[in-house]
Amino acid sequence: MGKVSGHILAFSSVFFWSALYVSVKILLDYLSPFELLILQFVFGYIMLFAMKPTFLRISLKEEAMFAIAGLCGISIYNLFLNLAIEQTYASNVSVIIATAPLFTGIFAFMLRIEKPYRNFFIGFMLCIIGIILLSYGDGEAVGFNPFGDMLALISAIGWGAYSVAIVSIMDRGYNIIIATRKIVFYGILFLIPGFFIFDFKPQWHELLEPMVAFNFIFIVLFPSALCFLMWNKATLLIGAIKTNIYVYLTPIITIIVAMIAIDERLGFYGIVGVILTLCGVIIGECRNKRV
Repeated sequence: MGKVSGHILAFSSVFFWSALYVSVKILLDYLSPFELLILQFVFGYIMLFAMKPTFLRISLKEEAMFAIAGLCGISIYNLFLNLAIEQTYASNVSVIIATAPLFTGIFAFMLRIEKPYRNFFIGFMLCIIGIILLSYGDGEAVGFNPFGDMLALISAIGWGAYSVAIVSIMDRGYNIIIATRKIVFYGILFLIPGFFIFDFKPQWHELLEPMVAFNFIFIVLFPSALCFLMWNKATLLIGAIKTNIYVYLTPIITIIVAMIAIDERLGFYGIVGVILTLCGVIIGECRNKRV
């Protein structure tokens, strides 16, 4: 039952994170990538603190683990994600972020946290082919922005590293709300140098507009707080590699949300891509002989 719960939590996290791409694209018309990131995680931290207003007393070595997780999973992943979405298409970003499980697998195999198995690589290849096809609308390739896509790749690497780091943290039995809040805290802390690089002059009155307020509340409640709780719990229940396989579903969910929210349509190649990606997820979940 625990494993079933882990898969449900992993899918739920990816579902809301996928919808994040559309919400961020909307909010970037009103806030800069850095302004949006700071605001969403400060409010997310406040919400997590309200849920469990206590603190952990741990060693410096354990603090370092939380700092690494915050740097990779909050600062690097989300900052470069927002910068990438501003520079290129949300669909491009979702396709590139879907490569994160490859980096999770590589880091996990290198650190001997998990042992490699053949179906992981077979499923990965199917998913990569599928998500590439998803970048084709009615048969014409979406124009890739080299700089924006590079930012998205850095974001994917950051998430891969975070997914490995969180295993060590969750295995120690910390309260998941407190642990997640501490990770968010370090993420915000590592973003402080950004105030010397990026402008931070949010137009507060614009956040009161209904569409802006709805999307901002959404990213604070789910992608910035609750999703991290669900994801960290899923990692504890089913492991880093199995949890990250659900990242492959990101382009599918993003495209569906975009179809509903901004009236985009999925072409023939996109449909084939959906099928291949789903097959890749299923195959990647089946362990076989290790390589």
